[in-house]
Amino acid sequence: MVSRLLFTIILLVSRSQVMAGDVTIGTDFPGGNALVERIDGVNVRLAPDLRGGKPWFYWCFDAESAKPGRVTFSFAKPSMIGVQGPAVSMDGGRSWRWLGDEHVESTKEGSQFSYEFREARQRVRFAVAIPYLQNDLDDFMAKQVANPHLTKSELAKTRKGTTVDLLRIGKPGPGVQSMMVTARHHACESMASYVLEGFLAEAMSDSVAARAFRERYVLYAVPIVDKDGVQAGDQGKNRSPHDHNRDYGAEPLYPEIRAIQDLADEKDIRFAIDFHCPALRGDIHEAFHFLGLGLPHVRENLQEWISWIKEERPQEVMAPLDFLVDSKKPNAVDRRINSHYMATRPRAILAATLEVPYTQVKPALDPAMARAYGAGLLRAWVRTMFIPQGHEGQRGEAGYAKFQQFRTEFLKTYRSQPKVAEAMTKAYLQADSQPLYRVESKLLLATLRLRETQFAEARSLSEAVVRDANATAQQRAAAMVLQVQVISSDPQSTSTDVDAALEAALRFPHAALDQRARCYEAVAEFDRKHHQFRRAIEATHKQIQLAASYEVGKLWNQIATDHDELKQPALALKARQEAVQWLRPRLTPVPVSVFGGMMVTDLFEALQGIPDTPRTDLRAAGQMVLDHKVVSEAKKEQIRKALAAAEKK
Repeated sequence: MVSRLLFTIILLVSRSQVMAGDVTIGTDFPGGNALVERIDGVNVRLAPDLRGGKPWFYWCFDAESAKPGRVTFSFAKPSMIGVQGPAVSMDGGRSWRWLGDEHVESTKEGSQFSYEFREARQRVRFAVAIPYLQNDLDDFMAKQVANPHLTKSELAKTRKGTTVDLLRIGKPGPGVQSMMVTARHHACESMASYVLEGFLAEAMSDSVAARAFRERYVLYAVPIVDKDGVQAGDQGKNRSPHDHNRDYGAEPLYPEIRAIQDLADEKDIRFAIDFHCPALRGDIHEAFHFLGLGLPHVRENLQEWISWIKEERPQEVMAPLDFLVDSKKPNAVDRRINSHYMATRPRAILAATLEVPYTQVKPALDPAMARAYGAGLLRAWVRTMFIPQGHEGQRGEAGYAKFQQFRTEFLKTYRSQPKVAEAMTKAYLQADSQPLYRVESKLLLATLRLRETQFAEARSLSEAVVRDANATAQQRAAAMVLQVQVISSDPQSTSTDVDAALEAALRFPHAALDQRARCYEAVAEFDRKHHQFRRAIEATHKQIQLAASYEVGKLWNQIATDHDELKQPALALKARQEAVQWLRPRLTPVPVSVFGGMMVTDLFEALQGIPDTPRTDLRAAGQMVLDHKVVSEAKKEQIRKALAAAEKK
């Protein structure tokens, strides 16, 4: 008993390397953090090293297996493994990927993941999230060393004497406003750094947006606030007596926080965005969202920026949500927090905290996507007219509401009144018109020309949008989808033309899942028109991987129909069975929505196509359609006739 207790104590106190049985665990590297509770052969029990802080979930460790095979790593509740499983590195932390949730399972005690070591003494690094350390910032800075728009200096020295970096992008001058961005007030919140890196890279680039940004702003950036904590592998959040993001005010504990406050005074900072990560998983924690103090002018400016973020974000990632606290609520203001402190400074225009999820369910958030999101934030920032307190509601043509109104009115009109819709774009097609409206007019006209089967002009207009440096990410992605639809609809197109258009669209970075799904849908329709049903089936299978859940049953039914065309009844039957298997769990209870109406109809059609469907099942499915308030009367009449015909058999 004594020896076992001594062994456990040794495991718990060691932070560098623990070896027992077949596995060695190490944390002696920047960012390393783990306590080994026990090692039982190839089963390792771990916990985060809180280092005096409150319970949280950060861990990062090396593991070496004495022999090839599976090793299981487990943690206590609450779950300390994210929705994409752990991050894994095969090269000592230089590159990372998500292991995937298929390697994770819940247990009575908590959660665990397994990893298959390929060879003896293989060393693999695991982390709760993809890390971002000082060496990552150094690598980023090395790529920008000759950038004329970037100046690096020292903000302050930490209590341990470590230099905290201050970056400046652009130059002060007449009419130039000062902005500050910060990250890693909480050491473990690493994905936020990748978003910030993308923001900084875009700000100092030579893009149209970057040049406009530097004409109007000078940007001060503190990429890693808690530099000592990041390197030590601390969680940082909830550190005793308080963490860096509860240190603002009259007497900061941390020199770097004092320096940020002094810089804000010296440079008259009027805009401040603080980059964070939320909790590990669940609900809003898997979504981008803003926190902060919802002063009326701050909230209005934030909502305007969010509207433009929708246009400029990577389209496969959602726009951030607004969760600013109502400033009128009792005790709403907490000036110990960066975003509250900055929002309540004199002449502040916008200050908020952006919470970046560690990752998300679909698609997985990785460093490349996070950097793209940061670049989109910068482009959206440039498109936003920020209004000081007391001048709200004065955006006019420069506001997102006006732009969205133009787009919406066209889309409402072009089917029924094409000439009226076309006239709406005429003024914006002039060379001296606002670039954003000019690009949108070309995109909308391309949509109209496709409807009018004027394929050459539709293709030319959509290509012009893709090439235009003034186009938003949403406009370019929509134009790429439109090109696939145009080429797939053109009777003169060949399969080679369609494949080339699809390949180009799929190369477009970070298109939304539904945008890619529509590309496959257009290709499948082309193939069906040309009786190439095998190709159509292949495209529809790929569409299913991207489609919304309410569309999947319909797509399986379509695959079944294609197999019928190929005289493949067994495969058609299997496809309809897949539709039934997908739909039934999602129809208990039946959603009272348009989507619910679509799915109950798809279920009936799938069951109708399966020869041995019991009449009771078919009647029940038919009744679901007839009872649904959203399904059209014409569709219900079809179902009644089908049920009557089935009863006669």
